Amino acid sequence: MKKIFLLILVTISLLAAPQAIAQKDSLTSATATKEKGYTVLNPKEPIVIYKYVHGAHSPKEAEKYAPKYFFTTNSHNVLQELTRMNLKKAFPDNHAFHDALDAQFEEDKELTGYDDFHKMYKVNRVYTSTLKK
Repeated sequence: MKKIFLLILVTISLLAAPQAIAQKDSLTSATATKEKGYTVLNPKEPIVIYKYVHGAHSPKEAEKYAPKYFFTTNSHNVLQELTRMNLKKAFPDNHAFHDALDAQFEEDKELTGYDDFHKMYKVNRVYTSTLKK
């Protein structure tokens, strides 16, 4: 009985280990693929947004697990969680962008909004409006 329990325990740990290791590695724009659950939402914009949906859940459970959003920039291709604080860190010298983020977005979940008029994600619209011309 102990051998069966030990065998089950080892099997479970081996199956869980690759996933745990993958989460510790830095994902880049090249390694965040559809096979890993990532979708690029706006490849042509300066702040590229990625949507991550965990695929191990059944369709019934999918409603319980909200997608997570990440971003990359032209100067940094490692995925970062899409938050106002991470966006500010990605553009440390663009204080107009920092202020505009605070003015336009009350919560991080609003950062994935789309601007139908300008045909771009709102966070990119805010970013481009703060660039010196």
